[in-house]
Amino acid sequence: MKFDEDIIKCILILQSIIMNEAKPGHTVQFQNLKGASHLNGTQGTLVKFSKKEGRWSVRCNGDHSIVNAKPENLQLIRVVSNRSGWKRNGEHVTIGGIGSGFRSGRVNFAHANDHSSWAKGLSKEDQYEWLCNCYQMRCDDDYVYGGCNLHGPYDPDATPDSIAHDFLVFCILAKNSGAFPSDWDMHAFLKEAPKHISFAFEKSDAKERWGYENYFDAEMGGRSLRYTAEKIYKSNVQQQGNSLEHSRVQCNVSDYEEDLQAQNGGVDLWKGLVADLSQNARFHK
Repeated sequence: MKFDEDIIKCILILQSIIMNEAKPGHTVQFQNLKGASHLNGTQGTLVKFSKKEGRWSVRCNGDHSIVNAKPENLQLIRVVSNRSGWKRNGEHVTIGGIGSGFRSGRVNFAHANDHSSWAKGLSKEDQYEWLCNCYQMRCDDDYVYGGCNLHGPYDPDATPDSIAHDFLVFCILAKNSGAFPSDWDMHAFLKEAPKHISFAFEKSDAKERWGYENYFDAEMGGRSLRYTAEKIYKSNVQQQGNSLEHSRVQCNVSDYEEDLQAQNGGVDLWKGLVADLSQNARFHK
């Protein structure tokens, strides 16, 4: 009996350690709640962490209510995409075959002056997802390494509009830097984006989805989310500050957002993106 109790304690300690990696936007499952035991086994989305209270605010998937729970009462699920084929924790994941970004049979497609070379070898659908992941991972890096720069899905006060605003900045910078392939379909890209850009995404997720993530691979014949993001934003996260180009585009989007939406897919399409983002349980009241 004592042995079983010790095992349970070890499991709870390990789960608490894993919860230290949690970020806003991650999916969690309630466990071992006493005052609200009816929630045990159900899931929700992390909104923000209160250091003062030592609890996470979690938006429940069922009725969208907010529950403040201790880390030890949460199990990190970390669903970063609603696309079929992803995995939840240790479940099976189908990633694809050649042409999905794996090392096997890879081609030397990284060229210093061709920032769209990342797209070579990927299907159209994978290209849209990969560039969304590029944006998501930069948001994660800015949070972890960029002096806790919280934007996009990592902003604890994020709304569908604020994420769309931040993503528009990314899209304009990507276009200006030449990161879009010549046959890029902005309409298809923005229809795919809501499936990804409101979720957290980090290096471990990149490895799960694409098989690897190594900045230096992009300089040696591979592709890298971080490398492409650096070329798009024209800065690296260690600099802890925006490039002049990034700051200029941010100002322009703040002043002329609708005009810039019209130039980058169309106002109606961006309104549709906001509406699609609004379906995420994170934003339901």
